Amino acid sequence: MTKYISYGLLITIATLFVLGAISFGTRACSKAEEATHLHDAVQRYEEFQEIHNTCIKLNTDLCNMKDIPNDDPMFDQFSKAQRILAIKTQLNKWIEEYNSKSKMWGRSLWKSNTLPYQLTNQQFSCNN
Repeated sequence: MTKYISYGLLITIATLFVLGAISFGTRACSKAEEATHLHDAVQRYEEFQEIHNTCIKLNTDLCNMKDIPNDDPMFDQFSKAQRILAIKTQLNKWIEEYNSKSKMWGRSLWKSNTLPYQLTNQQFSCNN
């Protein structure tokens, strides 16, 4: 009798192991399939390019803002330092967004080879 219980327990464990392996394989294949959809690939490619372009534009805005005299009327409501801080904050947010997406396997596959893997503050001359 214990022999049958042992065989039954062994078969149950083996069945659970096989079902777990199948479930894991299915999820892994699903993730690989998700990463290779052409529509998603184009969106990811454009997303990285747009974030990089946004960072370049914010850096240009920051350079321009630093060149404006402190007594310019545009600083009546918000000071020059406040505006510079706001642009730096936005630039840092986009740098972090780019870097976090670069670390995602499915997204980084579709990034242009001309774009850097990660962005740093030092890459943007006016953000120092």
